[in-house]
Amino acid sequence: MAKVKANETAERARQRRLRVGKRIADANYGALLVTDLKNVRYLTGFTGSNAVLLLRPDGSCVLGTDGRYTTQVRQQTGAPEDMEILIERDLFTALRERAVSDAGPFAVEPSLPVARAKSLGDPPILSGSVERERLIKDDAEIDALRRAGHLADRVWTEFLAEGGLRAGRPEREAAADLEYRLRMAGADGLSFDTILASGANGAKPHAGASGDAILYGLVTVDFGVYVDGYASDQTRSVSIDQPSALDAEIYDIVLRAQRAGVQLLAPGARLRDIHQACVDVIEDAGYGPFFVHSTGHGVGLDVHEAPSASGFVDPEETLQEGMTLTVEPGIYLPGRTGVRLENTYVITPTGAESLNPSPLDLHVV
Repeated sequence: MAKVKANETAERARQRRLRVGKRIADANYGALLVTDLKNVRYLTGFTGSNAVLLLRPDGSCVLGTDGRYTTQVRQQTGAPEDMEILIERDLFTALRERAVSDAGPFAVEPSLPVARAKSLGDPPILSGSVERERLIKDDAEIDALRRAGHLADRVWTEFLAEGGLRAGRPEREAAADLEYRLRMAGADGLSFDTILASGANGAKPHAGASGDAILYGLVTVDFGVYVDGYASDQTRSVSIDQPSALDAEIYDIVLRAQRAGVQLLAPGARLRDIHQACVDVIEDAGYGPFFVHSTGHGVGLDVHEAPSASGFVDPEETLQEGMTLTVEPGIYLPGRTGVRLENTYVITPTGAESLNPSPLDLHVV
């Protein structure tokens, strides 16, 4: 069974290389030097911390790494016939020599540092060739995303039920408790530093977790994990004791805004319209100036990736089946409090599936 799964993984990677290879050919380059480690993983299955991939238009490639990964690189990729594995200390020099010997000029990814690009002769940049393929998740990717989202959501529910959030507990201690539970439940790691903010800290969208004590009122918790390389991302706001009139009001507004955005999720939906649906609810309630970020982003190998739902995207940019998108409106009242509610969704043929099953209704502890 394990061998069958390994063969399926290797075939998925091969098909991805062929599709990206076509993009390289369409751009009239002889090869692409792939240096973003998430892109290397997507195209080969290799997860080492040092890797460079030279990908040709026909999908054949040279995967370079160093001696620490001699065994791992072959196990994870299956060492297919169209892949040469190169074990070198100076990968860039070796692959540059290999690239210039191929027909036509080679290109590099925009993430390559300028100094390194200059050392390679300042080759042209080819943007988005891998990322455009990563936009549409296949069944195996969706399964990993689902497992990541469900694991994090299940732990969150247990954390709440067992008193993880309570007045007087330091924010940092509560965040560490949640993170420990996530790792013990099987997460490979955190997809970003946990945000856990109460009181005035909740008015800062990226507050982190401070040494301040959790206060009575709203607490916003934004957290996520990696499972098999794929991320989760969700945000919950909880009330410690019964909410004040203001807390209840802004929570209800954000919940209605979130639902308005989700209602539009389907193939063909315009990303700008999804953002505007959330904005409209918050503006109509008189809190427009306090929604200070975009509505959503894609989730995959990176916790923040394309597409984006904001007021700045191309008006004609739309969702497609297999894409992911968070919907996460918020209201942030400086010096007072804040609310954000977020689920990650995968776009289905008829709508969207939430990867975070717990309810978004206000929870009082």
